[in-house]
Parts: sequence; structure tokens; C-alpha cells
Amino acid sequence: MVRGTALTTSARVPGSAGTAATELLAEWEGVSVGEWARRLGVATAEFHGCTGSTSDRAAALVRAGQPLPVLVVADRQTAGRGRRGRRWTSASPSGLWFTVAHSFPAAGALPLRIGLAVARALESVESGIRVQVKWPNDLLVAERKLGGVLCERVSDAALVGVGLNLNHPLDALPTGPGLRATSIAAEVGRPVSRGRVLEAVRDAMEVVWRRPASAIPPPERTALDRRSPLTGRPVAVEGVIRLRSGRAKAVRGMNAVGGRLCSDGSLELVDAAGARVRLVAGSARPR
Repeated sequence: MVRGTALTTSARVPGSAGTAATELLAEWEGVSVGEWARRLGVATAEFHGCTGSTSDRAAALVRAGQPLPVLVVADRQTAGRGRRGRRWTSASPSGLWFTVAHSFPAAGALPLRIGLAVARALESVESGIRVQVKWPNDLLVAERKLGGVLCERVSDAALVGVGLNLNHPLDALPTGPGLRATSIAAEVGRPVSRGRVLEAVRDAMEVVWRRPASAIPPPERTALDRRSPLTGRPVAVEGVIRLRSGRAKAVRGMNAVGGRLCSDGSLELVDAAGARVRLVAGSARPR
């Protein structure tokens, strides 16, 4: 098994706005970049030893008119980010950090559909784990954070950023109030090939790209409900809910019970009065 380390440096590439210039790799996991592009079916591929953000770099390539699909992978990110601009710790080649840009219509439920695809891909590589998909974009194992998905748009392209803890020891993962993290290696007791995971994720994503539905297809909704750690549990809610009247309302610290996923990607909740509402933006965490 080839371990993930920076290999040959072939060029320097200007960073996008807010990021420094970074070094391109000629090889990654012992395979040439050209061969990776062929295996993964992408028109444009960059592999970096270190970059600010793979999503920022992918966006710059899309704006520059590079052919789609675009793939940007980095051993390390110095400015990785999650939802709402939160910092995503990804300064280690023990993880898999990448962004793919693909022609795809706007779809608010894309993070959940991609999350399901990534969960299935990870289980195809390591059958001994069960990956949960927590609304709206977190990947968990036994309610410990394994990774996340960040979706954005540039022109007509969807940018899908994925960050996964693969070979980190537990003591190398970030900690904090309410944060429990894990990695594949910590769960199964052995390292996993980053290249193998990347190929599996690419294959699983094809299901999404081939079906650009405006709503989550029913089989995927059922699968997501089964993987949700929120269903039927008391949750604390922060964000924007939509009442049955259709009116939107901002809430903070609202107590509710988690329900099923709706076709538009919102999350059904039952509030303290027994009314059904939908969480359309924000977060819900188990209480």
C-alpha cells in the first residue's frame, strides 16, 4: 500500500484570490497525474502537495475556462473550509481533501446526495464501518465526525468539496466542546489507500451526476433517513424553519424532535407543541 506523501514537484501555479501559489505534483500515490485523470474520467486534474483551498483552486480553473469535469486534490490545505466559512482542519496528508467541479443544475439537496454517495463508497472500501449522513452535510461513524461535504456554484458548474479523515490517529484529530472526531484507520485498525477511496468516491458520485434531479429521488431519501443520527431524537435547532403556513422563521436553541428528510432536502422536525415544521437552513444537533 502506497502511503500518502508529496512526491515529485513539476510546476508552480498561481493561487486563486486569497490563496498563495502552490506546487503541483507530477505523481500522487505513486501514479502519474495523467493516469489519474484517465482513471477518474476528468478533463482537468491537479494534485497539490499543499494549497490554500481545493475549492478555491477548482473555482479558479472553472473561471479560467478549463474543461469540465475539474478535479483538484491536495495533500494539505492551509485554508480548508466548511459551511458558513468555518475552518476545516486539513493540514495533513493522512486525509483525503479534494474538490470536483461538474456541470450540474442548481440543486439545494446536492450535499446530502453527495454525502450518501461518499458514505456508500467508504463502505465499499471498508465493509466494517457504517457511515451516517447527518443533515445537512456531515459524515459520521457512531456519531463521531469522519468528514464533510461543501457544495458551491461557479458559473454553470457545481463545486463539490469533500474532506475525509482516513489515516489519522485519534490523538491527531481536532477536539473541542461538542466535537468528537474519528478516522477510517481509527475505526478499522489499519490504514486505507487514499487512491482507492478517491476512485470509489468517484464511481459512487456518478449516480448523482447521471440523475440531476431537482428533488432527492425516493430511494436516496429512504437511504438517507436510515443513515441519519437525528431521526426520532431530541435535537437543538439553530437556523431558519418553515412553518406549515409557509412562513419562514429564524430560531436559535429551539427544542424539537428530528424527523424524516423532505424531497427538497429540508429536514422535518416536530416542535415542542407537536407541530411539524421544516428546517431549511442551519443546524440540528442531538441534545
